[in-house]
Amino acid sequence: MDARLHARETDCAAFLATVAARWAQLDPGEYPFVRQARPLREHDDREQFLAGIDLILTGIEAL
Repeated sequence: MDARLHARETDCAAFLATVAARWAQLDPGEYPFVRQARPLREHDDREQFLAGIDLILTGIEAL
């Protein structure tokens, strides 16, 4: 989600629920990746950020 395109007051959970509902209506044969991905409603920006930091730190430790 490109936060710059939305007002600061945008409720992230509500926005993701709306997008997820739209994706659920797409043809599964034409858009199979939508069905295979982790449900968008459960997306957690903080979790994704921390996973990225862990990946970076693991790379630094490997050096």
